[in-house]
Amino acid sequence: MIDVRNLSYVYNPKTPFTSQALFDVNLKIEDGDFFGIIGGTGAGKSTLVSHFNALTRVQKKSGTVLVDDMNLSVKKIDLKKLRAKVGMVFQYPEHQLFDDTVEKDVMFGPKNLKLPAEEQKARAKEAIELVGLDYAEFAQRSPFELSGGQKRRVALAGVLAMRPEILVLDEPTAGLDPVGKRDIMNLVMRVKQSCPTVVMISHNMDEIAEYCNKIAVLNRGRVEGVFSPRELFGSKALLEKCGVELPLVTEIAVELCRAGVNVNEAILTENELVDELLKVMPRAVENA
Repeated sequence: MIDVRNLSYVYNPKTPFTSQALFDVNLKIEDGDFFGIIGGTGAGKSTLVSHFNALTRVQKKSGTVLVDDMNLSVKKIDLKKLRAKVGMVFQYPEHQLFDDTVEKDVMFGPKNLKLPAEEQKARAKEAIELVGLDYAEFAQRSPFELSGGQKRRVALAGVLAMRPEILVLDEPTAGLDPVGKRDIMNLVMRVKQSCPTVVMISHNMDEIAEYCNKIAVLNRGRVEGVFSPRELFGSKALLEKCGVELPLVTEIAVELCRAGVNVNEAILTENELVDELLKVMPRAVENA
């Protein structure tokens, strides 16, 4: 689905402000993956994913990016075709809103594809309802009058109206409270039924552990490796090498073990933690 080969990228080349963001990056994202990308600030995560729909162009002799049958390393790219295939939702996507009604904002992408007016409207209605907003209630409202969570849903609807096959999310839950974070991730999982491949940048290791089947770890522009959640979070040496923290639920399990509660330290999700606690509770009551 996405094949990155020996990709490097330099900001401000041949100037005193030259800064290399990516070094010889190689990774493959396959159809149906929920692919996580993690790393510290400045690791190159956003620079990497911005190549996937050519917001950042592959520099000459600096590697190759393939999206299905499209080679993004060549000079001429069918950008409309590419951006209909790869939808990008930026960090704080509510800042992308610009039109005077929700419907017009969501219709922007289909309109740029020069689809018939009826198709534009149908796609907007479909996308607005897909993100959990009532079309009749929200279509003619100003997006700037909505709550933060509603604005984020409208911004996502604008991308989904393009009917992408790949959805790229840059910190989709940044700045939200715990309930808002859960709502957005539940929404992403619902969207994944129609947009099968999801790429997500996140600093939230609980989200990465719960939702991703593969995780690429970036460190100062280089890929340290691509791992399953259990490979990554189950190896102390690997975590230390990559500078990755444990998910909160895993830290809780570790602390419970230190306190003498016999639970599995390798749990990765809230549901697994609850299951473990339910297993040990009868024994804890008996011992008390």
